[in-house]
Amino acid sequence: MRETMVIFRRELRSYFLSPIAYVFGLLFLAIVLFAASSMALVHGSQASMQSFFGMLPWVLLLFLPGLTMRLWAEERKSGTLELLMTFPVQISGLVIGKFAATLCFLAFLMVLTLGLPVTLDYYGSVDWPPVIAAYVASLLFTGSFVAVGMFWSSTTRDQIVAMLLSVVSLLVLFVLGYPTLLEAMAGWMPAVVVDVLNGVSPYKYFESIGRGVLDTRDVVYFACFCGFFLYANALVLQARRHKG
Repeated sequence: MRETMVIFRRELRSYFLSPIAYVFGLLFLAIVLFAASSMALVHGSQASMQSFFGMLPWVLLLFLPGLTMRLWAEERKSGTLELLMTFPVQISGLVIGKFAATLCFLAFLMVLTLGLPVTLDYYGSVDWPPVIAAYVASLLFTGSFVAVGMFWSSTTRDQIVAMLLSVVSLLVLFVLGYPTLLEAMAGWMPAVVVDVLNGVSPYKYFESIGRGVLDTRDVVYFACFCGFFLYANALVLQARRHKG
């Protein structure tokens, strides 16, 4: 637990001191807020956040690999990972510490977007329970993307390679749950195969929670999804420790 908190504080501090993190944060906020506010719908007294949460997964798909690519690849390139591997620390503590710090930084960015629903509520009437559920879904969805990006970052010392692997794998996982693709696949693939592929995609569960229904099965899915990739991350680091 102690090493987890040490890594967590170090990583979180680096986000608020790193120019890359500030560039990422400003670009992320500028794109989602500008695009969502320009598409925000206010009909009579009813305001909608659908445009914001509809485009958020695509923005995360484009930007998150650029943030996660450095998490382990930079440590390997600078040689600090080899130094960490010589310390008597648990690999799981290192992985969880980095994951929690990254998710905390991204949660902070999402909190900054709350100005949009507050503004819409001023001009109309925002239905807050579905909006809050959509924010919870967004945080869970973000965690799944961070876990995948961290895994690929642990497999290479080249940050560009880690980013490209993350983009490709996340894009595949994302579109497997996209309704348009599912309809196309249903025309030539068995229904059971389509259901299995759809069940793998985080997007399906993001949409489920985003509709305002917080089902425990969706939460369990995200916990298992993140746990799988974080465990795979730990296995990669453990293999490097044994290899020396």
